[in-house]
Amino acid sequence: MLSATKIRAQQYDFPTQKASEGRAAIHDYPAMLHYLLVDDLLASFSKKEGIVYDPFCGSGVTIVQALKSQKRVIGTDINPLALLIAETRTLNVIPEKVELVLKKFKKSIHIAPADVPPVTNIEYWFKPDVIEHLGKIRALLLKHDDLPYSKFFKTVFSQTVRSVSNNRKGEFKRFRIDKDKLAFYNPNVWETFEQTALKYSQILSIPLPFREFQLFKHDLRQSLPFSEKVDLVITSPPYGDSKTTVAYGQFSSFSMEWLRGLNPYGDEDLKLDNKMLGGNKKQCQLPPSKSLEQTLNKIKDKKRSDEVKNFFSDLFISCANIVDKLSDSPTVCFVVGNRTVSGIIILMDEIIKEFFEYFGLKHFRTFIRKINNKRMPSLNSPTNLKGDTSPTMSDEYIVIMKD
Repeated sequence: MLSATKIRAQQYDFPTQKASEGRAAIHDYPAMLHYLLVDDLLASFSKKEGIVYDPFCGSGVTIVQALKSQKRVIGTDINPLALLIAETRTLNVIPEKVELVLKKFKKSIHIAPADVPPVTNIEYWFKPDVIEHLGKIRALLLKHDDLPYSKFFKTVFSQTVRSVSNNRKGEFKRFRIDKDKLAFYNPNVWETFEQTALKYSQILSIPLPFREFQLFKHDLRQSLPFSEKVDLVITSPPYGDSKTTVAYGQFSSFSMEWLRGLNPYGDEDLKLDNKMLGGNKKQCQLPPSKSLEQTLNKIKDKKRSDEVKNFFSDLFISCANIVDKLSDSPTVCFVVGNRTVSGIIILMDEIIKEFFEYFGLKHFRTFIRKINNKRMPSLNSPTNLKGDTSPTMSDEYIVIMKD
């Protein structure tokens, strides 16, 4: 039963509009915020001269929509690939200049020596001809790093790597194409790179008139890397399932290996999931949340219970650092999902609410929206036992806190 402050909000379902439209269509990325939801939160809660902040900015949906609303915006994320995508989505691009670079590359591609970085199980995930041609494009990007729209072309390259890999299409996790289909799978690397660049250049040709933003590669368990006070937080944190349902590390690892030495936000090893919230096993104190305590008591599997505890301990520290940068009259909007662990539903919306109440904020509303266009199965196995399944998340909770 819903309370007076927990409201089913059908207006936020957006059943006919994909989350990956416009600038949000640039590069695949898992579990993106819906840009229309961000637009509504900006319209409802942003201040005229205020600063917007997305602590877990991912591929930059909040960043772009804030700039469209002519708001100053700051983003942080631990994933260097996400930050490269986010910055690329803010660019204003002239398609004719992109075409000139493509023509220059096309003349050189056949004589360019391939630069193939160390890639885990490369021959399993890429065909030999694909490896050769990706290496040639990578060599051109390294040689011409000062070309116009350098970050743009690196993002195009990253998407190309995903598109021509042996990974099943439409998957964020690593699942190889079926063997019988793989025999007939022969992607054209240059054509994929070229068409992706042309498509993205058209999207970015509609200019953003306002581009006052900052992006930082940062671990939120540490003090935040900027001095400004922020008036509105709009974010969707990890749900604590980065190794399973929303596997950011698995998703990013293809590109991060091929982008080694190219990404201005730095390189990252393949243990990104271990560096995310709750990724490291450690002893930690229970954060101040009655809902969390009750949930942990219900989870009989101690290993799984400790994983949940570690995640929320890290998230609590992150929330403390966020609160430290809030202005005198802020609004905080966290978009979360209530996943299942060992058959127990984790009431993340209630836990987040209790975290911020501990820091002195007041609960304003929690809106519930149906998740559409999901790239995850309708059933998963929360116990990892064959045949033991439960529904995956079908709703998102927009938890709104105010001072």
